[in-house]
Amino acid sequence: MIDIHTHILPGVDDGAQTLDESLAMVQIALDAGDDVLFATPHVSSARDLPRQRELSVRLAALQTACDNAGLAVTLIPGAEVYPTTGILRAIDAGVPLTLGTAGRHILFDSPFTQLPLKMAEHIYELQTHGITPILAHPECIVEVQLNPGVLEEHLFRGLLLQISASSMLGIHNAQALRTACLLLKHCWVHFLASDAHSPRTRRPGLAPAALELAEYVDTETVASLTENNPRHILAGAPIPTDPLDYQPEKKKSWFSTLFSR
Repeated sequence: MIDIHTHILPGVDDGAQTLDESLAMVQIALDAGDDVLFATPHVSSARDLPRQRELSVRLAALQTACDNAGLAVTLIPGAEVYPTTGILRAIDAGVPLTLGTAGRHILFDSPFTQLPLKMAEHIYELQTHGITPILAHPECIVEVQLNPGVLEEHLFRGLLLQISASSMLGIHNAQALRTACLLLKHCWVHFLASDAHSPRTRRPGLAPAALELAEYVDTETVASLTENNPRHILAGAPIPTDPLDYQPEKKKSWFSTLFSR
């Protein structure tokens, strides 16, 4: 399987802090069957851009360390980018912000309270330059949990979604799992990723979550979310998508709730 969202580079952000931690995370990922990992450090503002320019050097050093340790993993460059003005200027200036070297997809970060401001504008601007945005962990965003329908217009504009393995495993909270399942029901999810931050908490490894995923979708969809769609990113190819119209969950009346006890 291919994990498009990890914080595996050591000493860069709030992910792995040391090389030993990074190597331990790689081993956990490999044990779970993930042999291709995207390194996606946070890029929250222009202050992170100089550090991101060093991504290829940092990634090559970690790849060499993995090779020397006998860890048969392939590391892919990327970033988890907070959508702000200036993203395209940075990309044009050579800052590696897209996922992989094909440069056709970008991973968006978001506050856990609400969707990023001017979301539609950012999507349109990127798409006019041939770049498709992928929103990370939407099921953890409070605004989406309260009303998943806020994503609908963005999905029909071409936004893609990545849910987190920890949500499928119920590690965050019941609301994140419920929202993830609702997004899956509407065919709104395109990737399952770990968002791994350490070998202890928020660990790598997609296999346990993929098993849970199989309780809600067919095996073909599981393969798409963990293997096929990530390979499209590597190839710079469009991701197949066919979102359904949003259907809000029917809430039980107090009367039916009373007599269902």
